[in-house]
Amino acid sequence: MAIDALTTSGINSLVNSYVQSENAKRVAPLKARQTRFNNLSSAYSRILNQIDTLKSSLSALKNQSNNSVFQSKSAKSSNESRIVASASSNANTGVYNLRVDQLAKNDSVLSVDKNSSDYSSITNPGEYEFKILTGDGSGGYFRSSVKVVLSNSDFSGGNITFSNLANKISQTVNNDLATINSNYVSGTFSGSGSFKFLFGSNEYTINYSSADYEQVIDSIVQQLNEITGISAEKVVSNGTFSLKVTSNVVSNFIQFKDDTGSLLSNLGISNSKEIAASQLINFSVFSPVSGKTQISISSKKTGYEFRFSEISDITTNGVLNEFGLNLGTSRPNFVQVDNGEDTAGFLYSTNQLNAKVKFNGIDVQRNSNEINDLITGVNLKLLSTSPSNESDVVLTITSNTNEIKSRIENFITKFNELYNYLRENSASTKDRRGLLLGDSNASSLLNLLNNFAVNSLQGFSSSVVNSLSKLGITFNVNSGLSIANESQLISSIENKIVEVENFFSSTNGFANQLFNAIDSYSGPNGYLKKAQNQLNSNITALNDSIKNSELRISKSAERLRLQYQRLQSQFAQLISNQSIFTGNIFNQQL
Repeated sequence: MAIDALTTSGINSLVNSYVQSENAKRVAPLKARQTRFNNLSSAYSRILNQIDTLKSSLSALKNQSNNSVFQSKSAKSSNESRIVASASSNANTGVYNLRVDQLAKNDSVLSVDKNSSDYSSITNPGEYEFKILTGDGSGGYFRSSVKVVLSNSDFSGGNITFSNLANKISQTVNNDLATINSNYVSGTFSGSGSFKFLFGSNEYTINYSSADYEQVIDSIVQQLNEITGISAEKVVSNGTFSLKVTSNVVSNFIQFKDDTGSLLSNLGISNSKEIAASQLINFSVFSPVSGKTQISISSKKTGYEFRFSEISDITTNGVLNEFGLNLGTSRPNFVQVDNGEDTAGFLYSTNQLNAKVKFNGIDVQRNSNEINDLITGVNLKLLSTSPSNESDVVLTITSNTNEIKSRIENFITKFNELYNYLRENSASTKDRRGLLLGDSNASSLLNLLNNFAVNSLQGFSSSVVNSLSKLGITFNVNSGLSIANESQLISSIENKIVEVENFFSSTNGFANQLFNAIDSYSGPNGYLKKAQNQLNSNITALNDSIKNSELRISKSAERLRLQYQRLQSQFAQLISNQSIFTGNIFNQQL
């Protein structure tokens, strides 16, 4: 051993050399195996993910419910500036001719136009109530009773301008809540029974029995206040009592009906459906010309069955009267006057409110411009009327070729992603060994995909669609599946939809069979998952072996270092003794 090796740097060099040599012999092979197992486990994870996405695409093709892609329909309008349409799976295929003769309209009324700064005839603060009734779409009606409260601060010098009055009405309408007030009563009620209370779509039974009216109303208030969204109270005035009920949910109407006794009649409560004004009408204040104030009221919904049936002041000489809108049940026409005051009234006659369509030569009317009950499973949106010299709109309901083709294309994409990954990693070149080369799971899965791609289905006649090739889909071992003949695929979907559906989604069809076959490779008990679990166990064991080997090498290196350090000390002692010995000889010679 060279003397230089016993220096501190020499010892470090010797120990490091030992560690490197031992790592190369004992650790490196273990790490190489661990790296290969890690790579293989990652490859399995990728394959499992690709299997899952392929199964998802197959699920869409094997679905046999009403939501099956093969049941989906498309609706094509020959003139989408007049009508656009969509179809659900329960639509019947067919061709229909339509003309739009009239669009549905919101019933609308306009007030007289007033000079904004002029004073109305109302000079006293107080409560001014009016009511508006519109159809409910089923032969009944909704009612909104609106109470406009004018306070002293609304007046200037005892007057209120038309502009301020109109804006006050508008604010009240927007903040209105559905409220029903009974008559004031006193004394004793004799009798018992029950009535129905409707709160939107919910119905409740309210019971009552003989007692003083105060007690009867208290009992009703208690029962009504158990309903979330309802505020009920007893109102007392000069020894008399009334019931006040308010809906705190603006979209819900309230209604009393079906009294088995006489209580509601005695309280003066009708069976009208009361709803917040903002849910019934659009109320707007505008200036047709500078310095003028005018009011527009329109129904929220279009059509004859949602028309205004009454617009009336309840308070004598009320706020509607100031704008010529105290019309009652009459329907005068609105007349615009260029140099003078307009005549308040309705913009449309009742005959102009419904949508009117000629369907296969038959006249049809609906309340809305969106019609979903004319053709089963088809929704129509009317956009504009058809000129007399224009051809009918032709509506064609067919199988949804684009959607079906898209799902098949998605299957092909997912199939190829899995197939090509397996193929590319199961082969070797002069520069690279395939990661999956020799892997039995990858090999069997690759063969399975290959067989499904090229073989005909067992149990299917050769005269029907029984293979992908009969749909214009071909297979190439180097690239996978592709649509070689798009026109053949489209023609099959349009003209042989039953055969196409059976091929993919029947119990022994392509999608079901392939799904079940690849399912055996995935999932917690699948071949690949089991193999991956074994790999991960091996990786864990190798990791432990690597740590143990590195620990043993480290301990051996430390022992070796100590041995070198003892030699270093012994050598230093020899050098020291030699110096003493040489010195003594030199002194003796002198």
